[in-house]
Amino acid sequence: MDKTQELLDDLYLVCQPIMLCSQTNSIDGYEILLRSKKLCAFPEKMFLWFIEKEERNSKLMAYYFKELKKLMGSHCNTKLSLNLHPKQLQHPSTWGFLDNISLMKRNVSIELTEHYCEFDPVEKADDLQTYISNLKNRGFTLAIDDIGSGQNNFELVSKNIQNIHTIKISLLQFKNINEDIMFNFLSSWLNLSHHYHLKLIVEGVESESVSNKLKNLGLVYQQGYYHGKAQILS
Repeated sequence: MDKTQELLDDLYLVCQPIMLCSQTNSIDGYEILLRSKKLCAFPEKMFLWFIEKEERNSKLMAYYFKELKKLMGSHCNTKLSLNLHPKQLQHPSTWGFLDNISLMKRNVSIELTEHYCEFDPVEKADDLQTYISNLKNRGFTLAIDDIGSGQNNFELVSKNIQNIHTIKISLLQFKNINEDIMFNFLSSWLNLSHHYHLKLIVEGVESESVSNKLKNLGLVYQQGYYHGKAQILS
């Protein structure tokens, strides 16, 4: 068995619920997360190795396609959100994968992760905006993950406001910030999301108290350990 297949065999997918918190809490969908059987965690080094080169990314995309078909086969009415690293958008195999799942795009949305990505010097500086526009033109619903982290900042959101559907903010980045300031910050993003008709999901919700405070502010889409850890979707 070659190294690439051995690494792929170590992978599996888990799904973390995204909750709609209104009168009662209900599952709005799931975020798909990659895990390693050996590490029991996200295999960051392995993942970065795969997406570094087109040939390896192609094999990773083939793995995702196979696993997504399984998930959709048993959960055809479930909304799923799949993370893509900006680096992957530079590979033809990623766009081939997106074409292959075009029939699933009613249920499968894309999350653009916050990781910095160096583009080739010969490419234009606005290539990321072009990629985001291309995702929208292909009919995919796009979320910008972890607003305020990495390259997923206000500028990225404002430049692409017409091409995105969802913004996600993690509470984990506010651990050393006064709670009142944190909620004021979130309220500003909520106002922006209402004005531009975006869905705003708050990640990192770890207690009932915080969940209720968010809900009282109108932040009804929530994700985090309080609502459920990532698990294999049976």
